[in-house]
Amino acid sequence: MPHTWTVLALARHIGGFYHGELLAGLVREVTAQGGRVVVAQTAPEAPELDETVVGEAALSVAWDQADAVVTIALSASAPFLARMLELGKPVVLTSQQVDGVEAPVALPDNHGGTRAAVDHLRAHGHTRIGFVGDLRQYDYRERHAAYRDALAAHGLTPRDELLVVARDWSEVAGEDAARELLAHPERPDAVVTASGDNAIGLIRGLTAAGVRVPEDVAVVAFDNVEHGAYATPSLSSVHQRFDEVGALAGSLVMRALRGERVPTGGHVAAATVIVPRGSCGCSDDVLTARATPGSRVAGVPVQPDDLHRTLSTLLAGRHPGTVAPDATAALATELDRLLQLGDALTEADLDGLLSHMHEVAPDADALHRVTSVLTEHVQRLMSVGTSTGADPHAAALSRVAAALWRLQNHGSVRRSHALAHHVLEGSDVAAALLRADADAARGLGWLAHTHSRAGLLALWDDAAPGAPLRLAGVRDPGGLLDHHVGEELDWRRFPPSDLVRAADGAQGEVCLVVPVRTATRRWGLLAVLGVVNPRSSHEAYHHWATLLASVLEGEELAVSARASEARYAHAARAANDGLWELDVATHAMHVSPRGREILGLDPDAPARMERWTEVTHPDDQARVRAAFAQALDGPEVPVEVEYRLRKPDGVYRWVLSRGLGVAAGPSGRAARLVGSLSDIHPRKELEEQLRAAALYDHLTGLPNRRLFLDRLTAAVEQHRREPGSRFAVLFFDLDGFKLVNDSLGHLMGDQLLLAVAERLRTQVRGVDTAARFGGDEFAVLLSEPEPDELLAIAQRIQERISAPVELAGHEVEVTASVGVATSSGEYTDPEDVLRDADIAMYDAKGSERGSASVFDPTMHVRATVRLRARGELRTALARSEFVVHYQPIVALDGSGLEHFEALVRWEHPERGLLLPGDFLPAMEDNATIVTLGSWVVDEVCRQIATWSQDYPGAVAVSVNLSHREFWAPALLRTVTDSLARHGVPARSLILEITESVIMADPTVARKVMADLRGLGVRLHIDDFGTGQSSLNALRTFPVDALKIDGAFIRELEVVEQTTELVRIIVEMGRVLGIEVVAECVETPSQADRLRSMGCANAQGWLYARALPGAEAGALLGHSLASEAVEAAGPGR
Repeated sequence: MPHTWTVLALARHIGGFYHGELLAGLVREVTAQGGRVVVAQTAPEAPELDETVVGEAALSVAWDQADAVVTIALSASAPFLARMLELGKPVVLTSQQVDGVEAPVALPDNHGGTRAAVDHLRAHGHTRIGFVGDLRQYDYRERHAAYRDALAAHGLTPRDELLVVARDWSEVAGEDAARELLAHPERPDAVVTASGDNAIGLIRGLTAAGVRVPEDVAVVAFDNVEHGAYATPSLSSVHQRFDEVGALAGSLVMRALRGERVPTGGHVAAATVIVPRGSCGCSDDVLTARATPGSRVAGVPVQPDDLHRTLSTLLAGRHPGTVAPDATAALATELDRLLQLGDALTEADLDGLLSHMHEVAPDADALHRVTSVLTEHVQRLMSVGTSTGADPHAAALSRVAAALWRLQNHGSVRRSHALAHHVLEGSDVAAALLRADADAARGLGWLAHTHSRAGLLALWDDAAPGAPLRLAGVRDPGGLLDHHVGEELDWRRFPPSDLVRAADGAQGEVCLVVPVRTATRRWGLLAVLGVVNPRSSHEAYHHWATLLASVLEGEELAVSARASEARYAHAARAANDGLWELDVATHAMHVSPRGREILGLDPDAPARMERWTEVTHPDDQARVRAAFAQALDGPEVPVEVEYRLRKPDGVYRWVLSRGLGVAAGPSGRAARLVGSLSDIHPRKELEEQLRAAALYDHLTGLPNRRLFLDRLTAAVEQHRREPGSRFAVLFFDLDGFKLVNDSLGHLMGDQLLLAVAERLRTQVRGVDTAARFGGDEFAVLLSEPEPDELLAIAQRIQERISAPVELAGHEVEVTASVGVATSSGEYTDPEDVLRDADIAMYDAKGSERGSASVFDPTMHVRATVRLRARGELRTALARSEFVVHYQPIVALDGSGLEHFEALVRWEHPERGLLLPGDFLPAMEDNATIVTLGSWVVDEVCRQIATWSQDYPGAVAVSVNLSHREFWAPALLRTVTDSLARHGVPARSLILEITESVIMADPTVARKVMADLRGLGVRLHIDDFGTGQSSLNALRTFPVDALKIDGAFIRELEVVEQTTELVRIIVEMGRVLGIEVVAECVETPSQADRLRSMGCANAQGWLYARALPGAEAGALLGHSLASEAVEAAGPGR
C-alpha cells in the first residue's frame, strides 16, 4: 500500500475569510493529490492583533507523523522551521516570508491587486492617493511597495504626508488613521488601505469629521471582507482568492514530497480582481444618500469584460468542480442579453438565468458569491452605465435586480441558518462543559453536542519542555481509535496516526490540534476530527479548548481554594484568631466561633454590626468606623485597627481587627468585607511595660533621662513663650557610692540607690520631676522655684540623702554633690541646661564633696580646661609619655640604701616634666587613674628587675595606691601579673594606702589587704596622722609601716605639741611592731631629732630628690644618712 503523505499545517486561527480560506484551499489541494492534513493552532497565549507575534504552544506536535510543514501566514518561528528542514521535512510558507528560512512561499498577487486599485482610482481622476496599513506585516509591506510602484507608473510621486502607518489591521486603527490624515493641511482625495477593517474604520473616522466618502475622499481596500459589502458606503475592494493561495501552497508541498525541485522564494497565485462599490463612487448604495448636485464624483463605466473577469476569478481554481472560463463567459453573455430585452423580459427568462447560475456555481457557497457579483454588477450598471454607451433597458435592469436580490436574500438566509447552527453548537458545548465537573470535561462526552466524530484529550504531566503527554479523554463512538485513558503518549506522535487516518478528506474533514491553555498555564492538547470553515470567524475548536481549560483551571482553583481554606482555618486556629464576613448590602454577618468568643457573643446569638459597636470602647469607636469606611471605599487594600472591646464581665481587652473590601461594584465600593479578629491584650500589656521601661528607670521607678528631657524640653519651651515662667535643674552625683558598690557588691549598691531614690521622691512636689540618669546620677526639675530658695532646697535634699543607710548589717553613708542650672540662662536647648548643671556639679565636687554650686559662665572655662586635660591624659597614656622617678627612703642608722618611693611624672611634649599635682586631680574622677596605676606597678617591677641585674642586695620600692586603684576589682590580678612578668620577689613591692581609703569600709579593706599580704607584698599606711583611723582598727590591719605625714615633720622642734605627737607615733609603731617612716625630712636637725626618738627611716630632700631610674639605681647600697651628715659639716 503506497505511503500517504501527511502535511502539518500551522495556523494562528482555524477559520475566517483569511486563515480559513488559506487552510481550505490547502486541504482541498493536498486531499485531491492523495495526502492528508493535520492542522495545529499556534496563536499566542494572549489575544494579539499584532500578527507578528508567534505562538509556540502547538509546535511540539506530530513531528514523527508529519512528512512536511506548511505555515499559514506567520504561525511559526524561524528556529522551529529551521529544525524541520534539518529533519528533512519540506517547508512551504504562505503569505509571509520568514527571515532566515529558505523555502518556497505561496503569495497572493499583492502587486497586481494594488496596481488594479491605483489604476481604478486614477480612472476616477484622483491624483493625491494615500496609503494606510500596518507595515510590520509582510503582505501589507508588499502592498505598500506595489502602491509606490503604481503611482510612479502613473507619473505620481509618493508623499510622506499621505502615508499613515497603522498600529494594526483593526477598525479602531483605521479611525486613528483618519484623524492623522486630517491633521495634515493637504489631505488626500483617495486612499488605498492594506486591510478591509482599516478601511471601514477610516471611512467612519472621515465621516465623523464631516468628510464625505467618496465625494471628498474615495477609498479602496484589500481582501473584500464580507461585511464591507454592507458598509455605508459599501466598500470597494481588491478581491484575492486566498483559497487559491492555500491551494498553491498545497501544490508546492506535494511536489516537494514527490521529490521535485521546488524553487525557494515567492510563487504568486494570480487570482485578483477589483470589486467596485460605493466607497470609490462606482455604485449608488441603496441605503446611502448620494452627493448633492454638481458633485465631481463620477463612476467608472462598466467595461464589456468586467463581469466575465470577476466571475472567472471567483470560480476558477485548482479544486474539483472548477468552472471552465467559457461557462462564466456564457453566464455573462446571458445576463447582457436579458438586460437588453426591456419590457419583453419574461419570468421564463429570469428562471433560465437562475438555472444557469446554479449550473455555474459548484456549491451553495459559490452560488452565493456568484449572486453577489451579479447583483453588484447590475447595481453598478444602474449607477454609471457602460463604457460602450449601449446601456441596458431600465425596466429589465429593475426586474433582473429584483430577482437577484431575492436569490441573494435566500442565500443569506441559508448562511444565517448555518451560522446559527454554529452558534447553537457552541452554546451547547458551553452549557455541557459548565455543567460538567473536571472529570466529565476530560472525558470528552460533551463532544456529542458537536459535529466532530472523534477526539482525544492529552494533558502534560508537567509543564517542562519535552514532558510526555498522558491521555485524559477519548471520544470515539464509531470505534475508530485504539487508545485508552491513562495511556502515555510521545508528543512527537500526537495526534496518533489512527485519528489522522480517520479524517474523511473527501468531505473536507481533517484532524485539528488545538492547545488547551490559559494565559498562565499550558494544560495539554485537544485533537478532534473537524472541518475548516472559511465563512465564519467563529473559531469553534479554539472556543472548545478555552472552555475546557477554564474547567480544568476551575477544578485546580477549587482544590487550591479548599486547601487554602483548610490551611487558613488551621492557621487561624493556631493563631487563635476569629474570622468574620459582612455583606454590605444585606448587613448579614458571619462570625467564626473564636470570633464570637472574642466579641463575647453566645454561640447561637445573631451576629450584628450593632453589637460589635456596642461593646467597642467609646474612645475607640470613631477610629473603628474610619477603618471600616476605608475598607469599603478602597477594595483590595488591607486595613487594620487596634481598639478595646468590653467583655461580658465589663473588663475591656485590646483586640486587633484586620479587614479587606472585596467584590467591588459599579460604584467602586466594596460589596463585602472580610477579615480577622485577634486578642492582642497580652501584647498591649507588654507594650505598656516596654513603654514604661523606655521612660522610667527599671531599678528605682523614677523617670529616666528620656522622660526627664521631655519634661525639661516642655519647660524650656514654656519659658520661651512666657518669659515670666521659671524652672531649675538640680544635678546630683553621689559621693562614695562607688566605694559601697565595689566593696559590698552590686546588690547592696542597688539597695542604696533605691533608698536614695525614695528619699529624693519624698523631697519633691507633685509638679516637680525627680529622675535617675543612670549609675549614681540623679536630677530634679523644679517648676516655678523661688530663686532665693534654690540652694536651700538643694541643701535639704543633700541632708536627706546623706542620712545613714543600713545595708545587710553595714551602716553606710553617702553624700551628694549638686549642680544647679536655672532658666535665667535663657536656654533654647534642654541639653544645654543639663550640660551646665553637670558642670556646676563638678565644680561643687571639686570644691568640696557634698556641697552645691550654681552654674555661672566662668565654669565653662574650667570645665573646658578639665575636659582638655582629660583628653591630653588619655593621649599621654597611649603615647607612653609618663615616667617614674624614685626618691630614696633612708635608714637613719647609716645602713646602705635599699628602699625607694616611686613617684610618677608626665613628660609633657610642650610643658616639660610635670609633677603629680599638675595632672592627678584631673584623673581621679575617671578610670584613667586606674590605668595609670596599673602601668606604674608594672614599670616599678620592671625597674626592680633591671636594678637586680647589677646590684645583688635587697631592693624595695613603695607605690602609692589611690582610692580608685585600691578598690579596683583587678588590683590583685594586676600586682600578681606584674610580679610574675618581671620575676620580682613580692617583698620587693610595697603598696602605700592612705587612712581615708581603708577607713571607708574597714571590713572589706581588711580583706583586700589580707589578699595582697598573702602574695608577700608589704603594706604601708601613707600620710598617717591626717586620717580618722582608730588604734584598735589600726591594730587589726596587716600593716608593715606607718609614714608620718610631712606636715608634722615640718613643725618638728618648732611646735611643741607636734613634736610630742611625732614622738607618740614613733613610740606607737614600736609598741605595735610596725616600722615608722618620716616624710619630708629637709634638715639635719630634723634627722637627728627623729633618730633620737627611735624613728628608723626618713625620706626627704635632705637625702635626695626623686631621680630617674638609672640615677636612683646608682645610689643602691650607699649610706645616704652618713653622707648627709658629712655634707652638713661641723657647723651644722
